[in-house]
Parts: sequence; structure tokens; C-alpha cells
Amino acid sequence: MVKVGIIGLGGMGNMHLGCYAAVRDAEVMAVADINEDKLHPGESSQQINIGEGKGQIDPERQRLYTDADDLIADDEVEMVDICLPTFLHAEYCKRALAAGKHVLCEKPMALTQAECEEVLQAAEDADGMFMVAQCVRFFPEYEYLSETIESGRFGRLRQLSLWRGTAPPQWSWEGWLLDHERSGGGLVDLHVHDADFVQFVLGMPRAVCSTGARGPSGGWDVVDTEYIYDDKMAVRCGGNLAMPAGFGFEARFTAVFEKGALGYSTAEGHGLLEYTPEGVHHPEIAHRSGYEKEIEYFVECIDHNELPAMVMPHSSAQSVRLVEAERESIETGRLVQL
Repeated sequence: MVKVGIIGLGGMGNMHLGCYAAVRDAEVMAVADINEDKLHPGESSQQINIGEGKGQIDPERQRLYTDADDLIADDEVEMVDICLPTFLHAEYCKRALAAGKHVLCEKPMALTQAECEEVLQAAEDADGMFMVAQCVRFFPEYEYLSETIESGRFGRLRQLSLWRGTAPPQWSWEGWLLDHERSGGGLVDLHVHDADFVQFVLGMPRAVCSTGARGPSGGWDVVDTEYIYDDKMAVRCGGNLAMPAGFGFEARFTAVFEKGALGYSTAEGHGLLEYTPEGVHHPEIAHRSGYEKEIEYFVECIDHNELPAMVMPHSSAQSVRLVEAERESIETGRLVQL
């Protein structure tokens, strides 16, 4: 049984806390948050754009800390799950790794490529394992897309388009999500999901060409990018953190192959669709949260002493490098080589 400590009980910390109830061989035995009010016994939940976690704070089973360093110093905590605001990721990853803990960190690894390099070095020097929670890689619909590309069952990929958008988030601690200097804006906080998936399934592009607009965070909250590969195919990703308040949240993709196509949207009534010459149907997939699956996967890696091949640290750092190139392209109006 892996003994886990969660740092940060905001929207994503709540989501992770609720997920552990469905994860075998892991027990949350410590929780830390700077806001003591969040550590009261009972159900801990916070509505965010992808729903809410419904974990339980139980002082009889969990040690509760208002200082993250005290949780990291707890000798019984084997794995630290970092759900802090993005601008704190690098620092607390380094602290937990230096303390000999296994570390799961919410995406992105850090705000900048330079910070990622520091974390990568800390992970290389550490005894514990390290993984960034790139949840999209684990959602069943995106797994189905990844497997379809890799297997070649529909032939060569001709076009891939991904998009996600949300109304400006209002739930974050001290409004950090709407401060681009602390969150990276929509480019780094929201769009990085799809940028990560693109480089995960297709590798890093040769170049990017991006356009964008500033939004409520003061940063690049609206982005549209063309990813340029030597293989002739059309690959685009868009993100929008500035949708109207009534919009809610949506993620979607379209993938067109030589012999078929896939379409997906989180919009009600859509789901995953497969298009072939025989018609249209909903593929059978296991409907399970990617958040649960990513946590379970990392726990299994710890149990079996196997590196997290699905999300190696260097791969997560490449996603930050990719969105940095997109920012450069937006700001210069030029193609950026990678």
C-alpha cells in the first residue's frame, strides 16, 4: 500500500482526493493546504470546469498540515501528490524529490522550460520516481485516438484538430488562474493539454505557427496553432480561456484518416464517434476518469519499481517547450522552428 500525501486542496486537489477511493494499493494518509478551513472533516469538494472531486477529509486516518514542508518531512509519506498552483510546481517538486519521495505533479511541470530543466535534474538525482499528471493521455477517448493512429487500422493520418475552451475560471486560490504571470494564461494552463497530446502521439513538430489574443488573465488566453511535420498532414490545436460565462467547458477533436475518421466532444449527446464507409457508430470504450487512471498508473509503477513509460519526465518538459515556442510565434508573428 503506497502512503500518499496531497499538497493543495483546491479544485484539482479535491479531484485527486476523490480519485484515490477508486485506486487500489494507495491510501491518502496526509493532506496539506495553507487554508486551514479546507481541512475540516467531511466531504471536501469544489466545483471546477471538469466537475468536482468528492474526497473525504478524515482526521482519524489523515494527518492534516497547513505547511507543505511538514507533509514532505513526514517519514510515513511515501508519495507526494502536488496539486498546487502552477507557479509553485517546480519548487515543491524539487523539495519533495530531494526528500526521497515519489512525486506526482499536476500539469504542467512548470511555467517555463528553464524551470523544467531544474526539475528534470532533481528527478535524475532523486531516489523516488517522478511523473507529471498529463491526464488527457489517459482519458479513454484520447487513448482510442492514440491507438487508432499507432495501429494504422484506418491508414495514414491526414488531419488532426483538437480544441478546448472554458469560461474564465473563478474558483482559484487568490485568483491565480486569472493571473498569467502565475498560471501562464490559457496557453500554459489550458491549451497545454492538447499540445501535450499532439507531441505524445506524433512527436515534436518541426515548427509551429501560432496566432492568439490576450484575455482575462492578461496573457495569451486564446490560441490557435498549426503544427508542422515533415510527414504531410494537417495538425491544428486551439484553446480559449475567454469563453462567455454561460459556455461552461468543452473539449473536442476530429481525426481524419485515409479509410475513416474519429470525432469526439464532451458536449452532451456527442461522445466518441467513428466514421467508416459502413456508417457511423459509437465505439465501445470503458468510461473511466483519466484522473483516476493516471493516479492508478503511477501507483502501479511505484509498486512494480518500473519507470512511468506513459509519461516520462522529459516528455512532459517537451510540452512546456512546445507552448513556449507557440508563445514566441504569437508574439513575433513568425514560424518558430523546434
